[in-house]
Amino acid sequence: MEESIYNLIPRPAEQFTKPPMYRSKHNARMPPSCSSIGLSGTTKLTSNESGSDQCVDGAAAATYSARRPHATFGKELLGSISPQDYLKKRVRTLPPISEVHKFQRSVVSPTRPPVPKMSEKPVMGLVAEKNFIVSNAVDNILAVPKKTAKPMPLFVNSASFGKPPKYLQKIKHQIESEYALITEANKQQAAGEVQRMRLMTEAERDEIVSGLKKKWDDTHKQYQSLTFNIDTVTKVQRKEGLEVEMEQIEKAIQKLSKKNIYVYDDSL
Repeated sequence: MEESIYNLIPRPAEQFTKPPMYRSKHNARMPPSCSSIGLSGTTKLTSNESGSDQCVDGAAAATYSARRPHATFGKELLGSISPQDYLKKRVRTLPPISEVHKFQRSVVSPTRPPVPKMSEKPVMGLVAEKNFIVSNAVDNILAVPKKTAKPMPLFVNSASFGKPPKYLQKIKHQIESEYALITEANKQQAAGEVQRMRLMTEAERDEIVSGLKKKWDDTHKQYQSLTFNIDTVTKVQRKEGLEVEMEQIEKAIQKLSKKNIYVYDDSL
């Protein structure tokens, strides 16, 4: 809207007319068609697709047997309740004063005797004929001795204190017997192997030593032929393998340099 001086003139407020409340032309108390709502105690379904005030079977909507009281919004109120009709001060009816009685507590058990007054004097000068010294002596002589509780046994005084239990001794004997059996079997096996051992001759030793030396020379020649710059993983592994092989050959030659060498002979 373009700016105009006429817009400064106040306009009359529009009067809004509230439309009337919608009222359905159908009966609100008519049960829904083919519905199981509210069918407490019955399984009969109603059918009213036409919307008439009468059911198909001719029964009126007000006599609908499946409608339960207080099933939706609580107990139905009979009549209207005025907002001014509330509980006000001093409107309740109280019993007359003549009917009000003093409260009396019921006595469940007998009460104790009252405290003697200051003016009352106790009875004095009463003497008993019973000899309490003799009576106490006779009661103690004729009384049955009390049963004292037996003291708890001391385990340090038992015969098995400080000794290993029997099951441990049994297991110890089993282990010793198994160990003796294994030792005897090892001795028999060693005795049989000793019988199958023979002394290596000088010719055999010289032949083996010469073969090992020749193999060491070949391995050393390969080791010397390696490049000076070892910059790859393959070259490093090759060098370490040759070193281990030469070390094993040297140890074998050292063992064969002994005076007496015994070997295991399969032919025996």
